Amino acid sequence: MELKRLIINGFKSFADKTEIDFVSGLTGIVGPNGSGKSNITEAIRWALGEQSAKSLRGERMGDVIFAGTDSRPALNRAAVTMTFDNSDGYLKNQPAEVSVTRRLYRDGTSEFLLNNQDVRLKDIVDLFMDSGLGRESFSFISQGRVEAIFNSKPEERRGIIEEAAGVYKYKQQKTKAERELANNDDNLARINDIIVELKHQVEPLREQASLAKDYQQQTADYKEIHQTLLALEIEQLAAEQEKTQGEAKVTKATIAALTAKVKDLENQSEELSAVDHQHEERLNQLNDQILSRSMKVENLSGEANLSSERSANAATTLADLKDRLTHAQQALSEANQRLANLTKQLDASQKKQKDLKEQLAQQKQASQDPVALNRQLESAQNHYIDLLKAQADNKNAQAALQKDQQLAASQNAAHDRRIYELSKQAQDQEAKVNTLLSQQQKLQAKAEAQQTAVEKAKAKLNQLQQDHSAQQQTYQDEMATYQRARARYETLSELNEDYAGFYNGVRVVLKHKATLPGVVGAVAELLEVPTDYQQAFDLALGSNLQAIVTRDEAAAQRAISLLKQQRAGRATFLPVAVMRPRELPSAVLQLVKGADGFLGTGLQLAQYPADLKSVMANLLGSVLIVDTLPHAITIANTTHHRYRIVTTAGDILNPGGSLTGGQVKQGRQASPLARNQEARHLKVQLQNLVEDLKKKQTALTELTQQENAAQTAWQDAQAQSQALAADLTTITSQHTAQAETLRQAQRQLAAAQQANTAQADLSAKMTELHQAGKKIARDIEDAQVEIEQLKTAAAAAADSRSKQAAAENALKTKLAVVTNDLQTLHDQHQQWQTQARDADEQITELQQRIEHITATAKETAAEKSSRTATIAKLQEELKRLKAEQTKVTQTKAANRGKLSEISARITTTYEQQHQAMASSEQQAVALNRVKLALDARLNTLAEDYQVTYEAAKAAVTPDHAPIPELKSKLKLLKRGIDELGPVNLNAIEQFKEVNQRYGFLTKQQDDLLAAKQQLEETMHELDETVKTRFKNMFDQTNSAFEAIFPQMFGGGHAHLSLTDPDDLLATGIEISAQPPGKKLTRLSLLSGGERALTAIVLLFAILKVRPVPFSILDEVEASLDDVNVNRFGEFLRHYASATQFIVITHRHGTMIAANVLYGVTMQESGVSRIMAVSLDQSQKEATS
Repeated sequence: MELKRLIINGFKSFADKTEIDFVSGLTGIVGPNGSGKSNITEAIRWALGEQSAKSLRGERMGDVIFAGTDSRPALNRAAVTMTFDNSDGYLKNQPAEVSVTRRLYRDGTSEFLLNNQDVRLKDIVDLFMDSGLGRESFSFISQGRVEAIFNSKPEERRGIIEEAAGVYKYKQQKTKAERELANNDDNLARINDIIVELKHQVEPLREQASLAKDYQQQTADYKEIHQTLLALEIEQLAAEQEKTQGEAKVTKATIAALTAKVKDLENQSEELSAVDHQHEERLNQLNDQILSRSMKVENLSGEANLSSERSANAATTLADLKDRLTHAQQALSEANQRLANLTKQLDASQKKQKDLKEQLAQQKQASQDPVALNRQLESAQNHYIDLLKAQADNKNAQAALQKDQQLAASQNAAHDRRIYELSKQAQDQEAKVNTLLSQQQKLQAKAEAQQTAVEKAKAKLNQLQQDHSAQQQTYQDEMATYQRARARYETLSELNEDYAGFYNGVRVVLKHKATLPGVVGAVAELLEVPTDYQQAFDLALGSNLQAIVTRDEAAAQRAISLLKQQRAGRATFLPVAVMRPRELPSAVLQLVKGADGFLGTGLQLAQYPADLKSVMANLLGSVLIVDTLPHAITIANTTHHRYRIVTTAGDILNPGGSLTGGQVKQGRQASPLARNQEARHLKVQLQNLVEDLKKKQTALTELTQQENAAQTAWQDAQAQSQALAADLTTITSQHTAQAETLRQAQRQLAAAQQANTAQADLSAKMTELHQAGKKIARDIEDAQVEIEQLKTAAAAAADSRSKQAAAENALKTKLAVVTNDLQTLHDQHQQWQTQARDADEQITELQQRIEHITATAKETAAEKSSRTATIAKLQEELKRLKAEQTKVTQTKAANRGKLSEISARITTTYEQQHQAMASSEQQAVALNRVKLALDARLNTLAEDYQVTYEAAKAAVTPDHAPIPELKSKLKLLKRGIDELGPVNLNAIEQFKEVNQRYGFLTKQQDDLLAAKQQLEETMHELDETVKTRFKNMFDQTNSAFEAIFPQMFGGGHAHLSLTDPDDLLATGIEISAQPPGKKLTRLSLLSGGERALTAIVLLFAILKVRPVPFSILDEVEASLDDVNVNRFGEFLRHYASATQFIVITHRHGTMIAANVLYGVTMQESGVSRIMAVSLDQSQKEATS
């Protein structure tokens, strides 16, 4: 198959209809930059189904339509038609000539035609998917694709082999399977959650249905026996009522007589009690006065005794202080006397020390060390010997130098000519070296700066890649969290929308809430509680969680009518208008607030709509939430077991003292309150996750852009660095060669100049040697004089040294003794100064204390005298008050005797009256009990069973069991019903409905698990197919690559290798090459041209392994030198026999290889045209 014809109309710069006929072999397309050559390539890609506007160098797909110029209006349509020669049947099930057309209109409408028949984009893509012409094939090769091969990482480079292996469709299939698997997992997770919820409901409902049936049977038996018992009890109670009424009349008459007698006795008792009260009040007054004065006397006596003790203690203390003051004054006087004596001794010792130091210094100055004089003499003698040696050397040097002067005089003329020639040569070479050195330094600075730029760009790229990887992982983790939360939220929403777990009656009302005005919702929906206390609220509210809140009683009536109409069961309603709050009294609340473990009332801890406070206060106002059971028991005892108390662990203390507790059943069905709370929390979490994911997605996009920019910057910097390195190598070689030439010239010039200046140097040296000889002679004379002087001084010093040493030792001994005495006097002086200071401070303190104690003693004596007078006066008053107290006590005792007698009579009469009243009350209670019992039984018959007493009596059979036996049976039935507990009569229908749904979803779960297994097997098979095709393609490509490389390079060899052969799904591909004359190395270490040519070799190798009908090459050889371009052209011509090539080029060597050339021109600004170009003309254009 071949590309036969291309028709472009309105696509980008091709405003006019343009037709290009292609021939077998190699077709070249040439033209200046900007003429629209690449638009031909993009037109072909677009016609084959390219969907990315950016890949076509546009912002949106509408940019491919001709946009107009200054002289031409914009077009409304772009169209491209490709015609293929399919006479070989390459495209199966297609005619000998196949045409593909794509059109796009300005309004965004697009059309695809296959052989002039409307088709879909997918049909076009599928047609070419396995033909080698798809978007992933090697039909389109650009310079950018060549650069991508040598600039990409090994892991990215594997995509080239994957494209050639044709695994794209398998990867698409796997991606599709992964999406299906993800959807399957989502559905499976949702169904699993629902099944778990339903499973938690099935077993409880099964138990509830069984209990409901048992309850119905026992209730029927209870009704029959209870009606018989009520009829018999009513007959018995009527007879008892008549008898008790007669006894009550007699008792009332007795009570009236006793009441009159009690009244008379009580009047007498009141008069005597008033007199007794007066006596009692006076005695109390006297007792208070006696007690008050006795306490004053006792207090004053104690204070007087205390004052006496203080006076005695003050006298003792004062005597002691005066004695201590005398001793302190004596110590101060003694210390001052000793200080005066020590000061005089110190002055004398310091003067004596000073005199001895001066004598010792004078003695040292007068002495001279003979040892030092001997050392100076030895040094002078050594110096004298050195001077004699130097004088001999000087004379020998003068003789040798005189001979050299005579020889140098004969050579000076020849050296002058050589110096002139070498000087000129050295100057020329130095100028060249300096020029090259300047160039080298500049290039070196640029190269170093560029290398720094490369390192910075690489570091930035590495950091961005790490940041991108970390950010991508964070995004994926958070997305997984979001998906799990969303699946859970949707499951809970479905359960909440279906009101799962609610009683049937409650569900029916809530589902009809929209048609029932005034229905607010279930308590579980309206309440929000802290998560830590959720279990406590579940157990505290119990079935009240399913109670329905309404605005008023009318709304509740409408809901009840609906339940009756639909026979849907029962429900409890809480009308806001009539519900009364039940809250803790403020005193009780203050009492428990400070108790350990008290967390708050249920009303305080819960959140709810403000307009529903009356309902919530009724349910939770008197419920106490406590942390632990021991604390709950303590609070229950404090509040006398009047309120319900619930712990966070689920223990309940009921009013009256009963306790409920134990282990809550694991895995039990979640309460509606818990489910609603979890849904609310998940909703908030999902909102936060969505916002966070948006931010992370934006950050990822920005990081990708930064990473791409950094990659480009690094590549550019690396290319510039390599170019500078090559230039620097060249300049360095040139500089090294010139520098060596300069050094040779300089060495020759120096030798000539040295020979020419030898005579002058020899004369100067001779002069220096004469002067040096004279100086050495003078130094020898000075040294002889110094030696004689030192010998005389050393002899004199030896005689006087022994006498001076003895005097000096005597002075040192005296000085040591004086210094030691002086230190002892200093220590004693400081010690007595401290004692004098301490004595002075003690005297001041003692004098102050004596003054204070003397003043206090005077005050104490005055207070003692005043207290003694007051005590005598108070004792006289006490004597008078006690006498009056005795008299009043005797009078009170006589009056009390009379009062006791009257009280005894009243007590006897009261007892008689109470006995009569007790009988009357018992009779009234009995009558009331009988009446209540009658009314209760009649009401029970009427309200509970809707029958009259007469009807019940008529239903009693003559052979009925006795009343005790009927009560026993009824009690057993009642106990059985009570043991059943609260029974959900709707559970029978609910169980049937939930069980059916559970079975249906379980089957769906099995189907999804089977589908998951099938998808996983399919994905595994696709992976194996990809591995096999990838490995086969890699091996074939490597063989072709190894064969073509030496042909293209004129020698050398190269090969491909896998970075991780054990992981064929992720392994990278490394390219190693050895151009002629070089070592085997990685692709990245080759020069720019070598890398480009190696990449082209790889593309040729792939085309050899998997030929395509035609291939479009867009300036792929742009970076090659002329020699390699010629080889490139030869290879194209060679492969053109198997593949049709369309080459966009600027290079002369490629043009020569083409069978036909087309030129693209833009004679009219912004409009491209096609013209055939002769080979001669194209060669001239390429040369120019």
